[in-house]
Amino acid sequence: MDMNRYAPELALVAGVVLGGAFGGFVLITLGEFYSAAVVCALCSYPFAAYAIHTDDEPSTVLPPKAVTVTAGIAAAGVLADSIRQFGSTVEAALLGSLLAVGVFLPAAAYAGHYGEPPSWVRPRLLEGGCVLLAGLLLAGSLLTGAAAGAVSAVVVFVAGVVYGTRSTTHNRPRRRRWFPLAGLTVAGGLLAVGVLTGGPLDRWVTAGLAAVFGPLIAAAITTPT
Repeated sequence: MDMNRYAPELALVAGVVLGGAFGGFVLITLGEFYSAAVVCALCSYPFAAYAIHTDDEPSTVLPPKAVTVTAGIAAAGVLADSIRQFGSTVEAALLGSLLAVGVFLPAAAYAGHYGEPPSWVRPRLLEGGCVLLAGLLLAGSLLTGAAAGAVSAVVVFVAGVVYGTRSTTHNRPRRRRWFPLAGLTVAGGLLAVGVLTGGPLDRWVTAGLAAVFGPLIAAAITTPT
């Protein structure tokens, strides 16, 4: 009997044990759920990725819907606990959003690849919602100067565009090729406003870079070669 067939399950068990142990330790010692969830994800996700890659049918061990729901609950807890720890400020919400995105998106990517989305999840609508959320995160980054908002905006934008592209029968690659130009236009406008308003340009440059790299990465991933 080939023992290699058990490697994916053993890797998954190892990830769960390590993530639970280190995450639980952080939760008990620090009393911070957001830190515990991030540590758990950092410890368990690499093992889960190996198990998914080497297993012929990973959905039998990791049901996509259950994984998505669990990650969504954890991400919501990370965002709420970040606000609780750092105060009800936009900066805290932006930092929490970046950590929540890091916890949720790997699970969502797995579910999008191996599972079927619910009937009420419209790819175009979800893509538009992600683009809108990315715009709000970018605005929050401009308002506060927090780089976490700009990073979250890039990740959310790219994730939404990639999902919308791969989940629809009739893609629009030509439309997405205009994304880099649109990003450059937005970045130029942001820098112009920053120069005209005076003061430090750090936040304007950060937002401009996010406006450039988000569409550029999305176009590079979704444009057929």
